[in-house]
Amino acid sequence: MAQLATFARVYVSDLNEGVALFATDARTTPRLKFSHASGLELALVGDVLILAGPQKVLDQFRSTQATVIVDDLDAAIAESIQYGGHLLREPASQPTGRNVTISYRTGAVIEYVEWSAAIREQVGL
Repeated sequence: MAQLATFARVYVSDLNEGVALFATDARTTPRLKFSHASGLELALVGDVLILAGPQKVLDQFRSTQATVIVDDLDAAIAESIQYGGHLLREPASQPTGRNVTISYRTGAVIEYVEWSAAIREQVGL
């Protein structure tokens, strides 16, 4: 399993205001924007994944510290379990591909995502 990119996560109440914090020039405009079934709105700006929504919805995701894009989600799951990880959220289809959230005994909580070919092309991976 190859890790293709890692994104810090920033949680905000308003997506446009969150994007404005990071999109300071033409080189850092959002490469990706999409909505999640939970009610979240997301944007990828540089190496930051901005998650916006009502506090009640954001609170469900705040423990996740980073998003790691991988080339093979099933391999990422197997490797994570081998290193003591356990699934907090089962693998699921998302607008960008498939994801899973894994917690480690160290306290780290990581979302792994296998983007679809179209999304990888759109963001340049």
